[in-house]
Amino acid sequence: MNKQITEEINYRKGYDKGWSDAQEYLAKKFEKILSKNSNKSYDKGYQDGANQKDNKPCVCGFWGSNKYVAEWHKDCENGK
Repeated sequence: MNKQITEEINYRKGYDKGWSDAQEYLAKKFEKILSKNSNKSYDKGYQDGANQKDNKPCVCGFWGSNKYVAEWHKDCENGK
């Protein structure tokens, strides 16, 4: 009886460990997939922004004519 209980306990421990390891592996794999997709989307947006027709790049990294950023960018254009 004791041997059967001990075997059942050890089986349950091994099963739980295998289950948690599998979940961790799948979570990491899923995270890599999501990260890869988000990086692709970011890169596509970055390229689209860089290739915009009315793009006026500056050495400070400012692109285009965004009215919200334009105020502080005037300092850059003036060499400040």
